[in-house]
Amino acid sequence: MKKKFIRILSPITIAVIAFLDCAVIGFAVFAVKKIIEVQNLASVFFAVVEILAIITGALVTKEIFNNGILFYDDEFEFTGLDENNIFAYSDIAELETYRDTKASLTKNFVDRHTLIIITLTNGKVATVDIGLATKKSVAKFQKELEKHISKDKIKTNK
Repeated sequence: MKKKFIRILSPITIAVIAFLDCAVIGFAVFAVKKIIEVQNLASVFFAVVEILAIITGALVTKEIFNNGILFYDDEFEFTGLDENNIFAYSDIAELETYRDTKASLTKNFVDRHTLIIITLTNGKVATVDIGLATKKSVAKFQKELEKHISKDKIKTNK
């Protein structure tokens, strides 16, 4: 089964995760210095909590970089969703992507999320929010999808 993976990451997500990882590493250095200076129960407890923070940070970073869209021969899967995340190409009646690109100071981040609206042949509609995706990621998704379903079924709204 052939697979192609398109990673869905926003620059804001990358920046926030990088900042948090740097903060965890900075606190780890601080914890080690405190243990070297003073060996007491508080500094050891701080170091243990820091080790847990490093493990959590590594797992969150790994999870963020593993989110995206997997394309198989007969279906595609959104890896960031827990359920209802696999769609067969033959079941798609229409697919619409929506990404807000208009400038506005009144919109929040949720209003800027990219939506993929999938209308299935049985009449059901599934809306998948892939977050703050870049224009390049959405174009890659549409280009790969065009290899599997007809261009007439794919619509782009802005």
